[in-house]
Amino acid sequence: MPRCCAATLPQLGLLLLCAAWLLPGLIGHAPWKGGDGEHFMHLWLLLQNGIAPQTVAATPPLYYWMASATAWLTSPLLTLADGARLASGVFVALALFFTARSARVLYGAETGWAAALTLLGCIGLLVRGHELNAATAQFAAAALMLYGIALMPQARRGAWALGVGAVLMLLAGGAAEAALFLLLAWLLPLLLVDYRTPAAWRTLIWGTLIALAASAVWLIYLTTQSIPFVRAFNLQRWFDGEARQFTYYPGILGWYAWPAWPLALWALYRGRRQWRTPCIVLPVSALLGLLVLYAFDRHPGEEQGLILLLPLALLGASGLFSLRRGAAYALLWFSVMLFGFIALLLWVYWSAHDLGTPARLAARLTRFGLLHVGEFRPWTLVLGVVVTLLWIGILARLPRSPLRPMLVWTASMTFVWVLLMSLFQAPLDRRLSYASVSQQLVAQVPP
Repeated sequence: MPRCCAATLPQLGLLLLCAAWLLPGLIGHAPWKGGDGEHFMHLWLLLQNGIAPQTVAATPPLYYWMASATAWLTSPLLTLADGARLASGVFVALALFFTARSARVLYGAETGWAAALTLLGCIGLLVRGHELNAATAQFAAAALMLYGIALMPQARRGAWALGVGAVLMLLAGGAAEAALFLLLAWLLPLLLVDYRTPAAWRTLIWGTLIALAASAVWLIYLTTQSIPFVRAFNLQRWFDGEARQFTYYPGILGWYAWPAWPLALWALYRGRRQWRTPCIVLPVSALLGLLVLYAFDRHPGEEQGLILLLPLALLGASGLFSLRRGAAYALLWFSVMLFGFIALLLWVYWSAHDLGTPARLAARLTRFGLLHVGEFRPWTLVLGVVVTLLWIGILARLPRSPLRPMLVWTASMTFVWVLLMSLFQAPLDRRLSYASVSQQLVAQVPP
């Protein structure tokens, strides 16, 4: 095989894995209860009434601009909800791309895919990345800003990445996050020699000027429209609401950022003698700054926690390449056993739902509210078998490499997600969408 083809095939396989993670769950179902339905309601009202998104409380415009665009572009093929939900996929893909680019700048070219796979493998991203979620716009903008900061000592395009990222973050409702990352960029020269070069200072100044100039234009527009700044910048999350929950985000990171955080801790341990280097200082400073900022958030939630995954994924990517053999095999076999067990449970539940066996489990599904229990769907069986065989084939053919433990984890989690969507998307749609609520209302209303 030619060398170029040999190098291209693994890249193609990784791209297909990312696509397999992104697409299932984004399309093929109505808006579900929770954040998916709430964001769709915002989008529906905005489209029906022609209101500018920034005039609505807690509705920053960037995500809804993208959702409107993807819905319009796919309108011949997809429903409004499915087309709009693709905006989340676009922003997650952008976050993956810029995280990989940041890792290449900080740790070397070989860590790009490691960072993308580590980010993609985080449990907290799985559900939140597959629903209508305005926080994914901040997620992508934060990844772009981190890329710009990482590039400051090396390339002028870091100014554009930093400035454009700050503007996108502002439009995504993350004014506080944009200010935090700009402050971090200005503080890094105090900590790192690499950021004191003339090129780094020029990049920093130009990036800040781009951000300030574009922000000034946006502020002027808001002033002409008589739109309150607090509402347009989504600042009410810091002032209005319940008492602050200072430990909310540290409390969820244990499962939310798994397996990135153990790898990040290992990277910090391995680099304990290189603390004054960008590869350690940048992600650690970003993570600590975000945790301090989010301690004052009066409306904490899993959606907002997506940005915390970015610095952990960068550190985790560097830790992956120094992982000892025993730990690497432990992660690999834990992935296979955990997701293999979950897949087995999904097949048992499919048997109960479609075949009525075991009968007690089928009865429990009926009490849970799932409809059409006992109706065999042959196409789900075929699709589920194909997905399962593909997973087994991928595991059997993976070559040995430092990427293999994280690749097995991410591929296995993707397999379970695709299997869940293959076997149960229709039953879950009937159970989690608002169709069940409307049917209950119709049943209660007299004819």
